[in-house]
Amino acid sequence: MENEQEKRAIIAENLANLRKKHKLTQSELALKFGYSDKAISKWGKGDTLPDIITLSELCEFYNISIDILLTKDAFKDNKEYVKNLNKGIIINNAAIELLACSFVWILASIIYIYLLIFSEFNFYQIFIWALPITCLVMMFFQKVWKLKIYNFVVRSLFFWTLVAACYIQFIEYNVWPLFILMIPIQVALILGSIIKDKIKIRK
Repeated sequence: MENEQEKRAIIAENLANLRKKHKLTQSELALKFGYSDKAISKWGKGDTLPDIITLSELCEFYNISIDILLTKDAFKDNKEYVKNLNKGIIINNAAIELLACSFVWILASIIYIYLLIFSEFNFYQIFIWALPITCLVMMFFQKVWKLKIYNFVVRSLFFWTLVAACYIQFIEYNVWPLFILMIPIQVALILGSIIKDKIKIRK
């Protein structure tokens, strides 16, 4: 009986530590697996445990084997695990984002080649417009990855590349004052980032 209780306690502790290592709230994990917040809380305390099918799904989600859940302190203060986990997440996220951005440039190339062959129109500016569009794609993924500094940099790049694209596209109209407009926009982005940080600190 004691051995069974000890195993339940080990599984519960590992489930709680795994959730924390992946920076998931009880609500987020509950939503992913269709359980209530209370159920996730009970898992972490050892009051109840998931059934074998749910345990298998959790292991697949965390990318671990089920026997590791029975290892005492398997994830508690395990710096090497956290380091490898974070590295894997970063590489995976970067690969997904680069793939999405590459589609923008593939599409731009297809349109450019099509126009060049069938209309003999050298619309090279399409590659300039691909820059702000790429930034928009990166901004979308920023909301998913939740990277604060990255967000500020990409937003700045979006506005600068957008202005540059407008300037090149309509260069004959002498629209260089658009770059002057970017000064207050850049200041607004900086101030917005600072204010957002202050609000988060107060919370």
